[in-house]
Amino acid sequence: MYIMSTMQINIKEARQRFSELINTVALRKERVIITSRNKPKAVLVSLQDAEALESDAARRARRQMQLEAIKKLRIRLAQKGRGDNSLNILKQLRKERVGDLSNDH
Repeated sequence: MYIMSTMQINIKEARQRFSELINTVALRKERVIITSRNKPKAVLVSLQDAEALESDAARRARRQMQLEAIKKLRIRLAQKGRGDNSLNILKQLRKERVGDLSNDH
């Protein structure tokens, strides 16, 4: 497992060493925490790290949307008196959907 190192630097020094910090982040995959009055204010990360963070955030957002859709479906099923069997209904819907997808090809 790769352990990424992190360095801290204050804003004034970060301004003076900006090019060096960019290279440190890009080439050595280090993260740089920029501080002001000894409090973290920002983090300088590689493009690869930033893309991974965005990807993780998108995945979490998609999962949250899926959970909301399931919740709404369960509510609709309960209103129709079919809430007790929602898990089996979801399994059946999934089977039908997979069947439809396999018939398309």
